[in-house]
Amino acid sequence: MRAVSKELENVEYTVADHLARIEMNRPQVLNALSKGMFRDLSTALGLATRDRDARVVEITGAGKAFSAGLDIREVGGFKSRAEAKEFVYGLVKPFWDQLFKCEKPIISLVDGPAYGAGAEIALASDMVIASTESTFAFSGGRVGALCCMSGVIGPYLMNGRKLVEMNLSGTALAADEARECGLVSYSVPKQELVPTLEKIIREIMRVSPISNSSFKRIRKTDLPKTKLKTAYRELLRTITSKDFREGSSAFVAKRAPEYYR
Repeated sequence: MRAVSKELENVEYTVADHLARIEMNRPQVLNALSKGMFRDLSTALGLATRDRDARVVEITGAGKAFSAGLDIREVGGFKSRAEAKEFVYGLVKPFWDQLFKCEKPIISLVDGPAYGAGAEIALASDMVIASTESTFAFSGGRVGALCCMSGVIGPYLMNGRKLVEMNLSGTALAADEARECGLVSYSVPKQELVPTLEKIIREIMRVSPISNSSFKRIRKTDLPKTKLKTAYRELLRTITSKDFREGSSAFVAKRAPEYYR
């Protein structure tokens, strides 16, 4: 096993048996996505993409959650539009660019909550293996933000009505329901998570790397550039709004938000 996590503060990155494992490692805050987490995830995905020994990429979370989504305590109070713009185009966009650039199979292993941008990472993976205890929610709107990428890639991967409902209401789905609507590939008991992952990896290893790479290149053509631009623009619009400031304050204070009209 090779480990290069010494370069990363928020992510553990290891390679063994042709599997590049990326573990979000902020369990004390349910692997909330801070600025540093976005930066380290981008770096780890870049390492996995370039590593010739890695044929499959696993993304998972340490502790009791996959990821709770944006770290509201860190990014909930941008001092200026310029700071928010740097967050979107200097950190969030490069992360998604790196994930979409990776031509190796990406599997999200989910055991616990996957909310907001955490649920989007799972959605954007090629396969999702979830424990039956896991839950999924596109919950950005509940703090005045936006799960922008779910609107870009969701229509190609999951039930359209359920995608709309999840975004407009922010409600969570259990793993079995997430599987039924196409968000999850496999919903299995907790003890079967790793055996299921290992079985899928064995099957992937029987397929030519260039064939998988070519298939992912074809899939990538589904990404509409205009829609991606709109997604980042609307994310910036929401996180510079009064609603986001109120939603973030309410989240930290553990009270119901009072949104503006």
